[in-house]
Amino acid sequence: MVDHKLVATGDDGGCIKLWDTRSYKAVMEFNENEDFISELLTDKTGKTLLATSGDGTLSVFNLRHHKLDVRSDNQEVELLSAALVKNGSKVVCGCGDGVLHIWSWCEWGDISDRFPGHPSSIDACISVTDSLLCTGCLDGVVRLASQATCLLCCM
Repeated sequence: MVDHKLVATGDDGGCIKLWDTRSYKAVMEFNENEDFISELLTDKTGKTLLATSGDGTLSVFNLRHHKLDVRSDNQEVELLSAALVKNGSKVVCGCGDGVLHIWSWCEWGDISDRFPGHPSSIDACISVTDSLLCTGCLDGVVRLASQATCLLCCM
């Protein structure tokens, strides 16, 4: 959900559509990505849409102006999941190689940090608090991480 009227979807071909829930019609479409869309997030204002993709990029869309603002450098690995942390000032992406990639807001080119440590792909991540992240890995283990340090692993 982008807001109470808009829902964003991404498909296997890299297409992102925004749907008006009142008319059930697509009102925006972006075809910037070259592979599947794995995660869609919005900022607190609902004006910026972030998309992770199997093409190895994080795309940043300006919903107000209906356009792509910027795409990150290609990370050479699938970006599979994403979460906002640090009051929305950081974006953490889980990757196919088990590494967390971190971007600072508005510095979308290359990552500002990376934290290896998961044994396989990070298929899900969600911020529990502003400094605590929960990740789901292909090995079936759910991990809680703070500053990308594994605090607790649960089966």
